[in-house]
Formats: sequence, structure tokens, C-alpha cells
Amino acid sequence: MIKTKNNKNYIAYKFYCLIFLIFYLAISTTGYAEEVNKNQVLGKTAKARYAVEQAWEIYHDAALGGTLASPAIQTKLEMNLHKSRGLLAEAYDAEDSGDTKKLNQMIIEIMKIKNEVVTDSREQKKR
Repeated sequence: MIKTKNNKNYIAYKFYCLIFLIFYLAISTTGYAEEVNKNQVLGKTAKARYAVEQAWEIYHDAALGGTLASPAIQTKLEMNLHKSRGLLAEAYDAEDSGDTKKLNQMIIEIMKIKNEVVTDSREQKKR
């Protein structure tokens, strides 16, 4: 009786070890980490794209409402917005090539432009 119980425990132990080994080999740690990094990068470019869209929307609201402070500011903002679209394209290229350093630089520059556009678009026209 004791021997049968020990055999059952031993077989159960071997079974769990085998299952663990199968899961360990099936789920490659490096592949999972790569997938996580890829998702983080995709999140960054998505945020940058949203920032560019938001900046354009805020600018258009101010431009169509006639509330931009001056024509010079309008020209400056338009140039910066076009630059941000170019930077976004470069960020996508950096993402595709795996250059995270360049990607981060592009995103930082995009966010700076977005913040500047938002601030300048809210500045009221002096009457």
C-alpha cells in the first residue's frame, strides 16, 4: 500500500515536471521579451501620431476661428506642423529599422512641436 502511494506520487511528480518542461520550451523567453519591446515601440509611435493629429486639430480650430495672434505665428505653426509630419514619417522608418535611439529623438521633437503649437494656438489675438 505504501509502495503504491509512493509510485503514484512519483508518477505525478514526473508528469508535472514534463508539463513544466514543455511549457518552458514552448514559450521562448527571448521571443516574449521581443514582443513586449515591439508593443512598447508601437505604443510610442501611436502616441506620436496622436500628438500630431491633436496639434493639427487645435491649430485648425484657432486658424478657422480667427484667434491666432498674428499671421507670422500662423506661418510658423504651419511650418512646424508640416515638420512634425515629416518627423513622424522618420519615426516610423526608425521603428521599422529597429533604431530606438532615433525613434525616441523623433518622438521627443514631435512632442515639443505639439506643445508649442498648442500654446501658440491658444494665445489670443491682440486687438
